[in-house]
Amino acid sequence: MTLRSPLVGGRARVAVVATPFGFGPSSKAYSIGQVLARDHHLDVAYYGTDSALDFFAAQPDAPARPLDDPPPGQDPPALRSADAVVNVLAPELIGTDRLAARTYYVDSLGFMWTAADVPPDSPLHRVRAYLAQDLFGSVAHLARLGLRDVIPVSGIVARPPAAPPTVPAPAGPPARGPGRPRVLVQLGGLGNPAGHTSGRVYLALVERLLAAVRDDSAVEMTAAMNHANGAFTLRAGVPVRQLSAADFHTALGRCDVVLSSPGMTTLVEVSRAGRPYVPLPPQNWSQVLICRHLSARSAHDLWPFLTAPYDGIAEGAPEAAKAVAVQEVNRRLGRDDGYAARYARLARHAVGNPETPDLGAPFDGAHEVAAVVAADLAARRSAVEPTTEATAS
Repeated sequence: MTLRSPLVGGRARVAVVATPFGFGPSSKAYSIGQVLARDHHLDVAYYGTDSALDFFAAQPDAPARPLDDPPPGQDPPALRSADAVVNVLAPELIGTDRLAARTYYVDSLGFMWTAADVPPDSPLHRVRAYLAQDLFGSVAHLARLGLRDVIPVSGIVARPPAAPPTVPAPAGPPARGPGRPRVLVQLGGLGNPAGHTSGRVYLALVERLLAAVRDDSAVEMTAAMNHANGAFTLRAGVPVRQLSAADFHTALGRCDVVLSSPGMTTLVEVSRAGRPYVPLPPQNWSQVLICRHLSARSAHDLWPFLTAPYDGIAEGAPEAAKAVAVQEVNRRLGRDDGYAARYARLARHAVGNPETPDLGAPFDGAHEVAAVVAADLAARRSAVEPTTEATAS
């Protein structure tokens, strides 16, 4: 397999892509791209569709472009012309072996896949490197599925904004004042294999739950979410903003509690920041599994309450089928007054008894992935550049 050589005498071009599967993959892709550009001085551009493009475009320092559909049997032109591709959870974008050979695949949900997700002919067996965020035993699980050369990395999060040099960084969460707790509702993106319908069903459920939690005005809420180019709207009577990664870190530092769908990226961010956290119901299958893992690590009754409605979903079903099954459970829960009232009681108890999710440390995965990519590109460059001695002769 012949690899495209990085530009001799110039910066290697890295295309960063992510599946439009909510907030997490695009956030991780952006985090890795930041390190590649700032610390390794590579030429980084971001490409995406739907919520991924929506997220990339919200970042002030991310040159974001739409990813055009390729002709049948070919790769997207922007990826064909890149020296390397950092791909977060989008195997459908690896159409040829030639592209696989320059793709660094980043898997943040390795614990959830079944054998059907990585069949022998999957392009994931042929990528340049397979890197997995090793939470909940992901790397060992992937090895059991036949992916035995996976590189483990720690939690992948964006670099926090630097504190002004004259202002010391806070030692911990801000002291809670005598007023209402400040709750940041983080919804991120809402895409999943069930499509936009699933996101709208989930928002309808969330609207009911937020109204129930706020019924006695015991908390002060603001919400953050991506809109997927206008596909989603939250009508919950709370201010809603689309936040850049830096804006989210600022909001995270100013709130008393994060109330969020249990997505892996938000949980890693909150765990690293040491912030109190209260979960909303899962919006896709990966979040069902995350709820189960965290239920065993928490003293709050809210976690097992959230997992129970999804226990009847067949774990061996295809991912798309499980996403639809979660959607239908959420549709039913959105019509259940008793569920909303019970959730509100448990959520208020959790707000009053703050708990930070236990996801371990360190959280340096963005740097670890970037270091692998940069070192490999440097090695490839050295292999093709003529040495000084050879040039002189």
